[in-house]
Formats: sequence, structure tokens, C-alpha cells
Amino acid sequence: MATQTAPATKTTPTVATATTLNQLFAARVAATPDRVALRRKVAGRWEDISWRDYRVAARKVGLGLVGLGVQPGQTVAILAETRAEWSFSDMGILGIGAVTVPIYHSSTEAEVCFILGDSGTQVLILENLDQWAKIRKNLGKLEAIRKVVLMDPADTEKTKAKDAPWEGEAKVMTFAALLALGEKGDPERFEELGASATPEQPVTFIYTSGTTGNPKGVVLTHDNGIAECAALAEALTISDDEVTVAFLPLAHVFARVLHWMQLRAGYVAAFAESIPKVVDTLGEVQPTFFAAVPRIYEKIHANVVSGINAKSPAVRRAITWGLEGWIEADRRRREGKSVGLRLAIRCKVAAPLVGGVKKKLAQKLGARLKYFISGGAPLSAEIAAFFNTLGYPIYEGYGLTETTAATHVNKPGSHKIGTVGRAVKGLECKIAPDGEILVRGRVVMRGYHANEKATSEVLDKEGWFATGDIGEVDGDGFLRITDRKKDLIVNAAGKNIAPQNIENHLKTFRFISQAAIFGDKQRFCVALLTLNEAELKKELGAGAPEKTADLARLPKVRELLQEGINAKNKELPSYMQVKYFEILPKDFEVGDELTPSLKVKRKVVKAKYGAMVDKMYADAPAGAGKD
Repeated sequence: MATQTAPATKTTPTVATATTLNQLFAARVAATPDRVALRRKVAGRWEDISWRDYRVAARKVGLGLVGLGVQPGQTVAILAETRAEWSFSDMGILGIGAVTVPIYHSSTEAEVCFILGDSGTQVLILENLDQWAKIRKNLGKLEAIRKVVLMDPADTEKTKAKDAPWEGEAKVMTFAALLALGEKGDPERFEELGASATPEQPVTFIYTSGTTGNPKGVVLTHDNGIAECAALAEALTISDDEVTVAFLPLAHVFARVLHWMQLRAGYVAAFAESIPKVVDTLGEVQPTFFAAVPRIYEKIHANVVSGINAKSPAVRRAITWGLEGWIEADRRRREGKSVGLRLAIRCKVAAPLVGGVKKKLAQKLGARLKYFISGGAPLSAEIAAFFNTLGYPIYEGYGLTETTAATHVNKPGSHKIGTVGRAVKGLECKIAPDGEILVRGRVVMRGYHANEKATSEVLDKEGWFATGDIGEVDGDGFLRITDRKKDLIVNAAGKNIAPQNIENHLKTFRFISQAAIFGDKQRFCVALLTLNEAELKKELGAGAPEKTADLARLPKVRELLQEGINAKNKELPSYMQVKYFEILPKDFEVGDELTPSLKVKRKVVKAKYGAMVDKMYADAPAGAGKD
């Protein structure tokens, strides 16, 4: 099969005709060199970075890596949180024909070392001394690594500690030193290397976060990235006048594709200082759109509900009555049904109350925000309906690392809550006899790095990729995800239960932070719950215990949660209802019970707290679960 090469023309490709991400970057800079590309906070003030300066920084990184001996096709890893230097590094790596290996900043020492070894990483760019500590003692075993580059070499007190020195280490240098080395390089060389890249050339190995065993490196190419950007450009019309807030981990394909999509659309990306400050950043930056995982929308929703619950009982009841009416009216309109006179009057009466909620939400999110994008995990239909009613539609999409992010997406004019939308342009989708979703198209990965066996298990000879998710396509072409194939619960009566749907439903109760559902081969479902401490402490008032474990033991807390479970169960079929629950002494954490995209690792939770689950079943009355 002939190797596909970049077109040899004298005309610079445009953002619409680019066939590689390098061409896309060059075309964007040529089109809008002086427009703002990135914003970051430095010493408490926002700093703007133009597209021209973005490319200069990327070129310095790329040429600095060339100076360290990195060759086209070799791998360079980035271990850092989302920040401007991450973007500079990625485009610098791609610009010299090398391959970026992103690593989650929450990864353990063992995970980091495995990825570095499996990918054959030549240079590791990491954030700070906390990350340096993960690989320092293993550096001798990672023979392929030429250099370790520290973005922030002196950002913690560990700089002064004897157990964390780095100066004098032959393999360690600062990010500033890498840029200085790159500044001595030939700019024309960077342009030549970038232009020589082909569409089929790998640009990244993204290691999927598994709950068991070592992660697998998904190989994505320039063509994968270009195809996904083109599909998103068709689905979501985003111009270079738009602004968004970037905070999702760039080691995750969702954030990475948005990072590449920015090259095509030309919008401004402002980096949040940290995840806890994301909502504050929204108010400061005033974005026009915002992309996040469902957990962020759950937290914003919980904040709104908390504000309502802080009102007097009479006002709280009135606002809740009004909101519920507006949500019901919105649902009827979306389904093409008549609102009806009684509900229309209720909505009109409640308009000032609901308007007050919308005004406060706008103050938090910014007055220019038009819509949200959600991905990475299933979104609760209740949360989606809530925001849609208040004028902030959440366009939920679906995809995997192996499909370069979105294969399906809701969009303006084609939006159905409770689904993940229609297939993106250029993608084929079908449902296997067992309900598994299969997809085929340019966005599907080349395979897993150095793992033909794993590749053959999910990618057949005809190009169909088995997603591992169960779903169904409705008459209008919208895909609905029911659950992960491996997570699907089959109860003792043979009924299929999607635990994620129940978990998302329970989390809309204000005192529940996280939930993990169990019930495979059992007569009924049980749940392990974690607490929303802030809300509970407000409810309990003065004297509430400070520690989560102490809160979990309070009879009043169990009583409050039981009331919430009872209310949520009324909205579920009997076989999906939670019969018993236990409260965990601490919240789930990323890297432990949660994936980086904040999905519950149910197997990990069961391994840690399985005795509690077993006891709930053992203590249940003989007739429990029979209706």
C-alpha cells in the first residue's frame, strides 16, 4: 500500500484544506497572527498570547528537542496539568515530526514508569518536583530517556529539601533552558520538519486508564485529528471570536481534541488556574462556550440548589414549584407536545422567581455563555433538563480515546436530551446483536502501540471498532448509551441494569457526592454513597462534625440520605431501586476510585469496600427484593 504524503504545492494550506495538524497550526497562524490565542494568569493578572507568539514558543520547544537529539517518529512525554506550556510543548513535538505521549498528572509512580518504558520516551517534560519524585529513583531503569525537563524547578518547598535535589543531575534541565536551546536552532528547520509530516504519521500515544492491568497506548494520527476537527467544525459552528476556558486534563482525548480544534476555529482558550477555581474563572473570562465532564455540571447544579435551599422555607418552596413547572413545560415543548393552559399560567406566575435564578447563574457563568459541551462520562438527563430550562443547553457527545473523541454529538438544531446525539460526519455506526455499539470511520485509531493482540480484539479487518458500550439508536438517528458492556448488571431475575444511569440519578440529591451501584446476580440493588459535606454541614448547622467519617456515622445523616433515596426510588422501576445503602468514610478520589474523567471505577470500589456490599446482602430479610 502506497504511503500517503503531504501535497507538494506552493500554496499554503488553509485551515479547511490542511491534511496534517502541523499544516493546520501554520494555516491558523498565517490567518490570524496577531489575534489572541491563549490567556493565562501570571501573578494574579491575565496575560494574552497571540497566535504568532504561540507558534514561536512551540518552535523553540521543537528545536530545543532537536538539539537534544530527538528524531521524527520518536516519543516525548508530557506529565503536567493543563497550562500554556503544555500547548507549546505538544505543538513543538508535533512540529518536528515526533510523537506526544501525554500522562495524567494524577498518575501513580508505577503508571508513569510503565508508560515511559512502553512508549520508548526520549524526553520527559514534567511540571514540578512532585512529578519529578515519581520518576527520579527509576530514571536509571528508563534508559531511553535523554533528558527530563522541569517546567517549574523551584515551585515547592521540596527544592530546599535534601531528598529532592535536581541540580547536578545530568539528565535534568529546566523548561527555560530548553527554550533557550531552541532559540539557537534554525527556524527553517522547524518549518521543514513540520511540512514533511504525512496524514498517516502518528501524532500521539494516549494511554487509556484501565481499572486492571497496564494501560494501552492508543495510536492516533494526523488524519485522525484532522477528521475529528472537521467533524466538530460541522457540528458546532465556532468562530475565531469565541472564548472558552481550558481546564480539562490534556492527557485526556476530550481536552486534546478541543486543543487541536482551536487551531481550526481560532477561538481563544483561557487556562483556569486550577479545577477548584474553574467557576470563578468563568465569571472572569466571560466565555461564549464551555466544555467539561458531567461532574462539573453536577457541582454547578448543586451550587444553585444550595442557594435555593438557603432561602426561607416559603421562598424555597415557591422557587422549587416554579422551576419544576418550567422544566416540565420545557420537556413538553422538546417532545412536541402542548404545554397546556394550567402549566402555562404556572410558568407565567413563576417567571420572576425563575428569572432570579437565571440572573444569579449568569453572574457566575458570565453573560456571554451560549452553551455547554459535555463528554467523558454519561450526563444525567435531569441535570441536562435543568440547565436547558435556564437557557444553557448542554450538548452531550460520545466517543472514546480510540475514536479520537466524539463519534456522536448533540448540536444546535439537533439536540435530544438523554441521548449523545447523531453520528458525526463521516462516521458509520451500527449496533451488534448483543447491543454493543460498533463504529467505523477516519476518526478510529490505527491500533494500540506494540499490542497487536489487544488491537485485534476490538478492531476487525473491515475497520469496525467495538466500543465496549451498550446502546440503541432511535428512529431519528440519536444514540442512547445504556452502559458499559463490562459494567452491565444482570440481576437474579435476568433483567439488565445500567448502574451509571442509577448513579447519575442519585447524585442529583444534594447530600450525595458519589454513588456506586451493585446488584449483579442479586435480587435487588444496593449502593455505596459518599457525602456532599458542604451541604450536610449547612443542613446540620453549628456543631456538625468536621471529619467526613464522623458525619457518616450520624443517625441524622443516614435519615436524610434515606429520605433522598426514597424520593429517587419513586422515579425508578422496582428492579432498579436501591433497597439498602452504606455511607463511606471519605469521598472518591481521582487516581483511586475515579478515572481522570471522574467516572467511578466500580471494580476498584468493590475491591476496597466489598465487605460492606456483601454485608448488606447478608443482613437483608429473606423476602427483600420481591415485589
